[in-house]
Amino acid sequence: MNKVNQFQQNINSEDPFIKSLYSDLNERINAYEQEDAMKVDKMKWKDATGSIFFMLLIIGYLVYALV
Repeated sequence: MNKVNQFQQNINSEDPFIKSLYSDLNERINAYEQEDAMKVDKMKWKDATGSIFFMLLIIGYLVYALV
């Protein structure tokens, strides 16, 4: 609870630099909370196929080189 009071004190600070920093931070937090930031699409197999393919190529080359 002390952090909330400190945050509010910094928004209402007399120092213009501190006031602008915390006011900007508060605006960014509010914008983040208002948009659908919590909605995240899950990764699909087609998103990872290129990386998996190259990993298999590298692993195959290493196995071939070591044997």
